[in-house]
Amino acid sequence: MTARRIWIITDGRLGHLNQLRGFIGRVQKKANVELHWLDLSVQPFSYAGRRGMLRQFDAQEKADWVIAAGSETHLPMLWCKWVMGAKAFLLMRPSLPLWMFDVVCMPYHDSPPKRHAVLGTHGVINHIIPSYEGRNQHQGLILLGGINTHFCWDNAVIIHQLRRIASSSPNTEWLVSDSPRTPAGLLKELANLALANVKTLPYSETGSGWLPKVLSAVGQVWVSCDSVSMVYESVSSGAPTGLLDLEPLRESRVTKSMAQLATSGLATAFVNADLTKPLPPAERPLWEADRVADWWLQIDRGKLDRSHL
Repeated sequence: MTARRIWIITDGRLGHLNQLRGFIGRVQKKANVELHWLDLSVQPFSYAGRRGMLRQFDAQEKADWVIAAGSETHLPMLWCKWVMGAKAFLLMRPSLPLWMFDVVCMPYHDSPPKRHAVLGTHGVINHIIPSYEGRNQHQGLILLGGINTHFCWDNAVIIHQLRRIASSSPNTEWLVSDSPRTPAGLLKELANLALANVKTLPYSETGSGWLPKVLSAVGQVWVSCDSVSMVYESVSSGAPTGLLDLEPLRESRVTKSMAQLATSGLATAFVNADLTKPLPPAERPLWEADRVADWWLQIDRGKLDRSHL
């Protein structure tokens, strides 16, 4: 079968890269594709003609599809569409009119319209591959976000919840890690409590592949509810996931998304958790990158059943 030629444009931001890698990784498992990447953080986009575009993407033939994530990729993607005649697939709600793109997927919290070429997803897609066997039920992970525009971050509130989790599950060893948004000194404050079953690991001491590896191995995970990407990565990994509670600053797409996640049975809110028992698994698997890949392949092959949309 002839390979589908795909040009991928990224702005270099880790979250957008993980979306693209998650989608492309699943497509590569299901179809024959030829990939050409362009990282705008490394190489500025040149609005060239056909020959210049081929050189820019180091390609011999024009693309069948251009795929991108990130607002800075919109205009370069549309230029490729117009100059090369490729179809454009955007992995986010665009800042430009939807009609300018051929296919779009976006999180449900961004209110996707009901159109055959638009797919809603539970959170942003990611590169995490689910794992359900061989988890260590005596190992747990706690992931902390920090200052944000959706929830009121309060160190005391977070530490109170962590102490309750640790004291209620004395047979579980908990590893706590922070993020770039976490207030300085929080992990040190937690370490000074000298909780017997709690260890801390700053994100700055972890490698690029650390989180997927740990998520695939631990028996349960707690994530602060402001950390949308880490929450969905945890749920996607197959690990039973709990949401550490924070007071919303306002009603927003993020606060709605976290509330929907808890009520849908994909994660457990702290206020509803029985801390003396392990977190329950999600009521159903969540592997949005795989679902998006299947949906896109149906569109690419002209086999999408629109009657079910």
